[in-house]
Formats: sequence, structure tokens, C-alpha cells
Amino acid sequence: MIISDITELKLLQQKLEHHAYYDELTQVFNRRAFFERCESDFARAKREALPLTTILFDIDNFKQVNDTYGHSVGDQVLAHVARIANSCLQEGMLFARYGGEEFVLALAGRSATDGKTFAEQLRRRIAAQPLTVGGKTISITSSFGVAETTGVVDESLQHLLHFSDKALYEAKRSGRNRVCVYGQSASGGA
Repeated sequence: MIISDITELKLLQQKLEHHAYYDELTQVFNRRAFFERCESDFARAKREALPLTTILFDIDNFKQVNDTYGHSVGDQVLAHVARIANSCLQEGMLFARYGGEEFVLALAGRSATDGKTFAEQLRRRIAAQPLTVGGKTISITSSFGVAETTGVVDESLQHLLHFSDKALYEAKRSGRNRVCVYGQSASGGA
């Protein structure tokens, strides 16, 4: 009887931890888990003078997908993109749903050049794998913003993500479906 109660309590605890750290829809880390794990990677990068690169990306014209096909299909698009990204991950990469149709990656020990290369591969892979739902094929593209730690003493993870966000918006302004690195011009595209 006691063993059964402990087992049930342990299962409940595992379930609660899963809900606290994983996005229910995509089954990848959520924003909270990303920050908890990435803060320690960021501190290590600063302490050891190692590069750390963040990538923010989102699904282009996602509102149009929801408006055209409905939120259920929009949810399938989010899960589809998360599966593609998850299948591309390499050791030392942290991936999470950042919110809405936006995702975030942290590449510990990798430069912005490495991040740009990875983002470009992921961008092409997403574009090459449309989602088929109910006999309809939905083409998906994404825009990416990449930034690397600068080594400035008072730099924070928030600063780095802000730079990735600026690069992401540059990619969108430059026509979407491309990769921009903070402080550089856009590449890739339709």
C-alpha cells in the first residue's frame, strides 16, 4: 500500500515537472525551461570566454495560416516545425518554444557564423517540408535572427536575445524566409 502511494506520488511529480518545463503542443522545452537552462550556459560562456549564440525564429505569415485553415491546423504547423527543428539539433544546442509562433535556440560554444550556418540549414529544411492536412499542402517558411555574445562585462542573456530579436525583424523587413545575423545583412530567401 505504501509503495503504491509513493509510486503514484512520484508519477504525479514527474507529470507536474513535465508540464512546468515542456510546451504542451510541441513537446519541446517552454520559455521557462529555456531560461533556466540557458542562464547557466550563458554564465559559463562569460566565465570561460566562450562563444554562445542565440537564434530566434518564427513562422512567416502564421496569422494567415490560422485565418485560412483554422487554429487546429495552425497548431499542427507549430508541432510540425518543432519536429523538424528537433530533428536537426546537435550536441550543445538548446531548443524551446519561445511563445506564439516563435522558437528559440541557444548554441553553446558556437559562434554567430556557426549559428548562421545552422539557421540556414534549418530554414531550408522547413521550407522543403510542407505540411499536408486534409489533402491540402501548406507551405511553410521561417525567418531567423542570430546573435553571438559580445564579451561585454555587463551583457546578459536578455541583451543577447534582444539582439537576436533585432536580427529576426531585419529578416522579416528584408522579405522573410531568410537568416539575418545581428550587425550583418540578410541572406537566403525565396
